[in-house]
Amino acid sequence: MIKVEIVTPKGLAFSKEVNSVNIPTVEGEIGVLEKHMYLMTLLKPGLVYFDGKAEEGIAVTYGFVDVTPEKVIILAEEAYTVGEIDIGKEKEEFEKWARKLATAQTMEEIEEITKQVERARTLLELVERFGRV
Repeated sequence: MIKVEIVTPKGLAFSKEVNSVNIPTVEGEIGVLEKHMYLMTLLKPGLVYFDGKAEEGIAVTYGFVDVTPEKVIILAEEAYTVGEIDIGKEKEEFEKWARKLATAQTMEEIEEITKQVERARTLLELVERFGRV
């Protein structure tokens, strides 16, 4: 068993011992078991799920992942169960940022807006895939 904690600026969103955890990272999805090697990487929007049960996962946005042989700490800007995602709000966010992308003028603007578009699109895709739980 490996202890997994998901922490957001609002506090502890998830804490449990599991057999395995799958995490979306900038390098791709990683699977972590007990006694995993030490690893620190960047989190990207997607689904963190436990023991192979994607339908019971937690949607996360950007942040960091710290893996030790005994524990995984995921520091995320946001974390939701799929059922908590506000579809209307995320559609509005996606459309707003997509419009802004068309008028972005600097690389910094493009990068930040692209992050926001990816965030909203990913959350909408998770709701579409897993529905309201």
